[in-house]
Amino acid sequence: MHTAFSERLANLRKERGLTQKEAAEQLGISAALLSHYEKGIRECGLDFVCKAAAFYDVTCDYLLGASDARRGMDESFDAHETPQDKEFRTVTLFRAATMLSDELSAVGVQDRLRSYFALAIYRVAAEAAKQGILPKVWLSFPERAAEALSAAVMDSIVKNGIPAPEKAAAARVAPPACVQTVIANCERILRKEFVEFFENETGHKSGQ
Repeated sequence: MHTAFSERLANLRKERGLTQKEAAEQLGISAALLSHYEKGIRECGLDFVCKAAAFYDVTCDYLLGASDARRGMDESFDAHETPQDKEFRTVTLFRAATMLSDELSAVGVQDRLRSYFALAIYRVAAEAAKQGILPKVWLSFPERAAEALSAAVMDSIVKNGIPAPEKAAAARVAPPACVQTVIANCERILRKEFVEFFENETGHKSGQ
């Protein structure tokens, strides 16, 4: 008999684009046993629930059907809009990243998006280490290699990590407020940086 647990266990695997055999290997069980869990034929133990929740990056409550929030109901990961979503704060960035990740999980690029965000942080850390703000021993790659490799992989993720339109999820009428806030502020930053670059290169005021 299907339960919230069995359905979510199966759906999370499909979101990752994994076969039952691939997921079972990662979870340390047989493909046959995973199939039984996903079909609701057999019940699993608490250890497996915890392992599966960690593997799929969700809470145990979500996996068991006790909550619809994949990552808990604190401010950062609450799926509901908040008044602060219109403010360009650090928590707004976290919320936007989380919501984008969840939106793209349906087309199998959640892991690649997470890698992109991680590389963005890595590039900032690499530059800070280069400037002597952070200890250089934090990075094992040489300065130039860290910068070049992270930039190349980030570019590859953007160009090759998003699937063709026919595989994409249905478009929203409007993005979540936190995503709108991040997009608007990023475009403001890009305009400002472009104007400064233009003026520095040409010696002329752009007039914006």
